[in-house]
Amino acid sequence: MSRRIAFLDIDGTIIDHAGGIPESTVRAVRNARAAGHLVYLASGRTPSEVEHRLVDIGFDGAILGAGAYAWIGTLWETGGWRVERLMDPAHVARMTAAFREVGADYVLQGREGVWATRRAFARLESSLDAEGRLSDATREALLDHVTITEDPPHDGIAKSVFSSDDLGCYAAVTARLGADFSVITGTMPGLGTAGGEVSPAGVTKGSTMRRVLAELGMTARDAIAIGDNNNDLDMLEAAGVGVAMGNATPEARAAADEVTTAVDDDGIATAFARHGLIEP
Repeated sequence: MSRRIAFLDIDGTIIDHAGGIPESTVRAVRNARAAGHLVYLASGRTPSEVEHRLVDIGFDGAILGAGAYAWIGTLWETGGWRVERLMDPAHVARMTAAFREVGADYVLQGREGVWATRRAFARLESSLDAEGRLSDATREALLDHVTITEDPPHDGIAKSVFSSDDLGCYAAVTARLGADFSVITGTMPGLGTAGGEVSPAGVTKGSTMRRVLAELGMTARDAIAIGDNNNDLDMLEAAGVGVAMGNATPEARAAADEVTTAVDDDGIATAFARHGLIEP
């Protein structure tokens, strides 16, 4: 069988909703790589948010920040950053002004840091608590890489996440920013249209995936993309095979070519076996 490359989302795809990583996923990634295939992360997380336990699984590279960054080569050992697609500081200022206008809380994400308003940080804690994942250790881990501030930097920002108690928040943000930015919703559990993400226009997992493939001398036909959420849509559509997790949003299912089992029901291993990356 020819060499394939798999691009895997993290949250809801590799990591389940209780914060665990199924052993079948770890085995599938390692066995696929041992068989000569490439396996990349493809996440909305920025580099500082990639946990050591993910790096320890072993990956051949990563697309991070929903397409803002790409590392080609074994995570963080060989290779390096080949893509960095950041927001213009003036656009960051305009974006944060729009968030304040509509009363949204927000998190700004860069390669080396994350900055959150106080209410946005409290909402992150509440979300983890609702999932049964908040502990003293989890809170310490958050504080290790998140700076709580109402005056974040405007340089070096890749994307943002906004949130509110108002279900009209996504529409209000889109009305102000949608013409010049990429604005999506449905990426934060439980928030629905009360939150979303903003990236520079044209910066997506799919567009950066195409850049990575070109540098590796591979084509979309070689690529399998697996995801569960709305920031995975163009990646699922751009890959030769787009696979939605069994726990995926309706939009992700519609964008994919097929649906595998859920994250906590061997979803990645099932998809890898179906396409010959590992033995059934």
